[in-house]
Amino acid sequence: MSQPLLTLPDPRQYHPQVALTNMLIHNAQSALNAASEGDREMWFSAVRDAMAQMLERGELLSISVALAMVPSQDTYKIVWDALREAVEQPQGRRAMVFAIPLVLVAGSKNQATLPAAIADEDGLNRLLRQHGVLSDGDVRVFGQLLHPDTVVAMDSGKLYRLSRSLEQAANGIGEPLQGAAITVKEEGVFLRYLLGVAIQPEGTELPVKLGGAVGGWGMPLMKFLGEQLQTDGVTLFPIARPPMPAMQAMVAGNFARFEVAVQVFASSQIRRLRELSKDPVAILSAHENGELHITLSAVDDERNWEGFVWPLAAMDNVALIESNFRELMAECHVRDVYVMPEILPESRDGIPLFLTADDLPAHGQSRQ
Repeated sequence: MSQPLLTLPDPRQYHPQVALTNMLIHNAQSALNAASEGDREMWFSAVRDAMAQMLERGELLSISVALAMVPSQDTYKIVWDALREAVEQPQGRRAMVFAIPLVLVAGSKNQATLPAAIADEDGLNRLLRQHGVLSDGDVRVFGQLLHPDTVVAMDSGKLYRLSRSLEQAANGIGEPLQGAAITVKEEGVFLRYLLGVAIQPEGTELPVKLGGAVGGWGMPLMKFLGEQLQTDGVTLFPIARPPMPAMQAMVAGNFARFEVAVQVFASSQIRRLRELSKDPVAILSAHENGELHITLSAVDDERNWEGFVWPLAAMDNVALIESNFRELMAECHVRDVYVMPEILPESRDGIPLFLTADDLPAHGQSRQ
């Protein structure tokens, strides 16, 4: 069976007419349009080295301006990758600040609060060492469950300094880590991070396995986290992503949270519609405010529809989101799946716009 063509447009605002007087953008565009791999590497190195100099001088505003004024997501990725490399790859002995994203699917009939930290921090580290995620080198994962905002606050300038301030990094991040408790009422999908620091002497392997897939350690860690965060009346399903350098973990964690949240939303709403003896109709649309909207509804039913909002982050891949959405609907045996090929308004008559099954004829939209 052939795969449908991906049709969802990207609603994020870029600046295609921006003057390339910004040197970071100019060099990134040159890397993007390079005729050879050698030329691409030369221009990319120019962006990365300029980033390193700006970070050394604390010129974060110039970096922020470049990221905000890129003409396309492809250019954004080059600027961001160069920034990431400038932060993560100092010469000589270094400290790597990394994080393990945790997506926590929790449900409770009554309001309840999950702990803000893993009480058995030593046990957490033993488990990760046992399964080869951490080696016997100078590396540790801290037990505080950090809110996404706390990790985002560790901007590129701070991470740059920590990677080169080994004594400060070895004691955490130079300041007390504050975990964030999770309040659960009914069902929700939450994102937290476990922060870690690894010291890598020059010429040695980094004592933490970064990236890749969650291997045999995934289930033992899930069980461990479930025991550590056990709370009366709460059903908890913790999902870990692999350790990554902090900047990459922020991107991966945010995407994983929405990916899991879509799955939870869809399974619940599809089940609800079928219990009402209705055939679910799934619609994915892009909107002018940089959001994707997903609705699950039924024909001639104005009441029993539900909507989901995915606010696109800068590094989110729209094509991947659409592909995952189509795959999820196929797994759920939803036959009527529609992807709107145009960018739609944010609202209609002052109300956020969510298309339902009864809106489709007005758009002349055929099944995708």
